Amino acid sequence: MENIAINIYYSDSLEIKGDLEEILYGIEEEGLPWTVIGSKERSSKVLGNIASESSKLGVGIGIGNDGVTLHYDKLEEYKPLFTYPLSSTRKAFRMLGMNGARLIKGEPFVIPEGGK
Repeated sequence: MENIAINIYYSDSLEIKGDLEEILYGIEEEGLPWTVIGSKERSSKVLGNIASESSKLGVGIGIGNDGVTLHYDKLEEYKPLFTYPLSSTRKAFRMLGMNGARLIKGEPFVIPEGGK
């Protein structure tokens, strides 16, 4: 049985730890489940699109060598909702996770102040 969760696809050349863990905490803070899946793909936009297409909730996050992308399955493949560089703040990553959950819940997004 497939999980009903926000799928997070990441480049297996990266590790989901430190600042990137904030994405998971943001989703958890909003009360939704997540699943993390490694991939050989390196592009955050491609990973985000695959993640959203494979999620029963239609929302996915891609973590690639070029950054972090929040994607919605109703959008075009290369036009995600948000993309942040890997050098972004912990707060920006947490808010990206929160926004993924808020998209599903139909709540307003939170936008980090002065985010990179």
